[in-house]
Amino acid sequence: MVEVLVIFGLLGWLFLTFLEWLSTLAVFPAIFVAAVVCPILSARDYLLMTRHWKLRGMCLKRDPIPPERFYWIIQQPRLRRTIFLFAIPSALAWCNAALLPASLGVNLASIVGWLNALVAMLTLSRVISATALFFNASQWFDAMSPTLVGLLRRAMYKLSDNYEYLGQKKRDPEKEQVY
Repeated sequence: MVEVLVIFGLLGWLFLTFLEWLSTLAVFPAIFVAAVVCPILSARDYLLMTRHWKLRGMCLKRDPIPPERFYWIIQQPRLRRTIFLFAIPSALAWCNAALLPASLGVNLASIVGWLNALVAMLTLSRVISATALFFNASQWFDAMSPTLVGLLRRAMYKLSDNYEYLGQKKRDPEKEQVY
């Protein structure tokens, strides 16, 4: 259990160090705005994409019916392509926003930087919503595919000798008997 605390402590320290470094950049205001705006846009886009990709049953928490199953076979590669095609412009737009800093000043470089940051926010929100839709739909159609919690449990199990990360371990009734 101590190694788990050390790992989380190290990750927390690295995250705080990264945030401190990030706050020194000129593009930090755009990143801060994106941290607020992207989750909102992603949630809205996620709901719109469930309708567009004909996966509305996922929101209703019911088993997939045959037309949805047939659609998913075709839509899965298309959704992967969507993620990939929006990830590239997002990365390029964030690089442009960093090169032409989207700072709080009002000059031509800052305005172009804010326009790049706007494109980056829109494409990043599409990447986030499409990725969430892809993983949720994959889990909905195939319950055996691991979720994030399952992957974390497996990782913690491999890092530790404890069995508590895999859930309740079945006890052997012969070992519990008192003679």
